[in-house]
Amino acid sequence: MRLDWQRARVRRFLSELARVELIDRSLALGAQMLLAIIPLLMVVGAFLPQDWGSELLAQVRDTIGVRDDVMEPLREAALNDQTMQPEVGLLSLLVALASATSFSRAMERMYARAWDQPTLRSLRAVRGSVLWLLGWVAMLQVTALLVRSVTGVPLTGLLRVAIQLVLNTLLWWWSAWLLLGGRVSWRNLLPGALLTGLFVVALGQLSALFMPRYAGANLEQFGPLGLVFAIASWLVLFGGVLVVATVLGRLLTRP
Repeated sequence: MRLDWQRARVRRFLSELARVELIDRSLALGAQMLLAIIPLLMVVGAFLPQDWGSELLAQVRDTIGVRDDVMEPLREAALNDQTMQPEVGLLSLLVALASATSFSRAMERMYARAWDQPTLRSLRAVRGSVLWLLGWVAMLQVTALLVRSVTGVPLTGLLRVAIQLVLNTLLWWWSAWLLLGGRVSWRNLLPGALLTGLFVVALGQLSALFMPRYAGANLEQFGPLGLVFAIASWLVLFGGVLVVATVLGRLLTRP
């Protein structure tokens, strides 16, 4: 009897993944995030203190799990210290905002599909996308600050993982609530947020094992384009993690 119940749960989980279109959603999230990262880094490097851009790039590097030297082409392309012309800077800002909010809109559609909610189609959705972008950048900065503050203390590695787990859980808990327009309660969203935080941190830890060699080989063989391909592949995997955690969290809330 218990085995049949477990099989039914697995079948429902797989059915839900098919319903939300796991592969398509993962590809969409990965592609939109790739298009958001580089313009966002360029804008941060041009309009904000250089330390902000460096910290943001360091968080991207640590999350993906690649070496700093592998990220050098991206650093040179995005965080240059050249002064932009006003019209170029404004255009870059608009492109960055459009790209970044497109990623948050893709997440909003994923959350809506997973929770059987209609997508938001109003200024409320645009406001939520902009707020999410600001919250995401702020979370990266806070994470970098806290991780740097525990450097050199006993159990540094464990503390860093704990900080990342707590902040990622809070980020994705708030993200789901915001992008769903508050239509799903905080309580129901908590299991999915916990799973997302856990899966994202675990992915970051595992990425440190295989991404340096993978990204380095792509960079050596194809140049900067190979680095973009390696990062794009990781982002698709990251998108899949978000989808799986969200679906599983909903099933735990509504069995």
